[in-house]
Amino acid sequence: MKQEKIFTLLEALYGETIEQESAWRTYQNFLNICADEDNETMDYMLHVVNMNHKERLNLRNLIAEKGYELTPNELNQYIFLLLLAIYDHIESNLP
Repeated sequence: MKQEKIFTLLEALYGETIEQESAWRTYQNFLNICADEDNETMDYMLHVVNMNHKERLNLRNLIAEKGYELTPNELNQYIFLLLLAIYDHIESNLP
């Protein structure tokens, strides 16, 4: 997916968006992780996409303990980017 399209989606879905360059780097990193096709990592990433509110709060706390404060909106955007990367990876590997 192209950088402009990703940022257009973020702007359409979220009020305050993360920086465009950060979004693009994150998406690219997620694509690289998907390309490794490590089953355990993929299972965890799918779990993150499907987290409920309480689980996302716990994830935000874990991330904050590592020194990265995220608002709920920012975390949702990163999870959306993860979902896009997973989708694009699956789509690119279809016959």
